[in-house]
Amino acid sequence: MLAGILIVAVVAIGQLGGKVSGTLKDPGTSYPAAIVDGHALGKSSAPVTMDVYEDFQCPYCGQYALSVEPIIVADFVTNGQVRIVHHDFVFIDRKAGDYESKLTAIGAYCAEQQGKYFAYSHWVYNNQDGENAGGFRRERLTAIAAAAGLDETAFSKCLDDQAAAAFVAQTTATANALPVTGTPAIWVNGTQWQGNQLLASSIEALITSELAKVNGSPAASSSPAPSGSTTP
Repeated sequence: MLAGILIVAVVAIGQLGGKVSGTLKDPGTSYPAAIVDGHALGKSSAPVTMDVYEDFQCPYCGQYALSVEPIIVADFVTNGQVRIVHHDFVFIDRKAGDYESKLTAIGAYCAEQQGKYFAYSHWVYNNQDGENAGGFRRERLTAIAAAAGLDETAFSKCLDDQAAAAFVAQTTATANALPVTGTPAIWVNGTQWQGNQLLASSIEALITSELAKVNGSPAASSSPAPSGSTTP
């Protein structure tokens, strides 16, 4: 994960922290339904696509999702210039028996089936509790999903769905092939963001550069190009 990162950002949409539901903290963050498209934000016709590869156990992914992304959404997504696509994969799970990255990623697939991907994502990130330390054991993850507004029975059943597991496995294979070597890993129209501080201004500088390319020439491919990422 990104080491020594300083977050200097003002949350443009929502408020971090918020009220507590039992032992779970409400992120108090939401996006307008008009810009939500499954696990993506923004119009499919947007000239710039930003791909974000992340692991729900990664604390810097949580800081990106809750503090940085809302600024990018306010500045570039709501006006139709950028589409953000999330890719949840297994990165932190390394040892036999570790499963929380996989389970939370499967949960994101399940949340999307209920139209609540971002509600789930924000609640999960705002309730991180260490890496592979039981914070996302099945029963707690299910409680988080319920707090985010998901149907608990359907969610629990979906966690065992082979289609959900296959989707996460494919996303993980794609991330490994790039390769993604640290999270969050971000590409903007195929150009990898190389900043060493997770700041909205740093990512937005790359977005602005890519928009300039689009305005002066045919849009670049939105598929991430093979490249390294910041090491954990």
